[in-house]
Amino acid sequence: MPHPNHALLNHRLAELPKSTLPHQARANPHSRAHLGDNSPSIIKKNEIMKPPLPPFSLETATAKVQAAEDAWNTRDPEKISLAYSIDTRWRNRSDFLEGREAVAHYLQGKWQRELDYRLKKTLWSFTGNHIAVKFEYEYHNTDGQWFRAYGNELWEFADDGLMQVREASINDLSISESDRKFRWTRSS
Repeated sequence: MPHPNHALLNHRLAELPKSTLPHQARANPHSRAHLGDNSPSIIKKNEIMKPPLPPFSLETATAKVQAAEDAWNTRDPEKISLAYSIDTRWRNRSDFLEGREAVAHYLQGKWQRELDYRLKKTLWSFTGNHIAVKFEYEYHNTDGQWFRAYGNELWEFADDGLMQVREASINDLSISESDRKFRWTRSS
């Protein structure tokens, strides 16, 4: 059940002149940059909130997925882990994790193995505080072999907008470098 203050918070944000809202809150929800990895966190009475907050609409679910894609493409484990609750529970392939610190540690190892990582996420469905995502990403290993990974994620969010459960099923396909689809320039 959504926290009763979420509607009030969203209403108050909507009443603010656009020039006082953070850039991300003014962004076009269909823009690739909308709420990227710099999406604002709201601190309220020692609680961190990570908008958009549930319950999700098509616009806010799409924004949440885009924010996750943008954050993961930074490959910054510490920054990415802040989108998850302290006690988050993960299943990633056959790995089971508990807690934000475990997520950050896992991601650090992931990107030591999966080099030149590029990810695309797409909203599949949503309801209330749940979002389902399909995704593809490409990477190569230390031997230079390229892969494209295909997968689905099921996300469950707490009222504060932090992800409390992530279930990911992923399959890898060996590809040649010439078969790559994701060739955009990365900032780092």
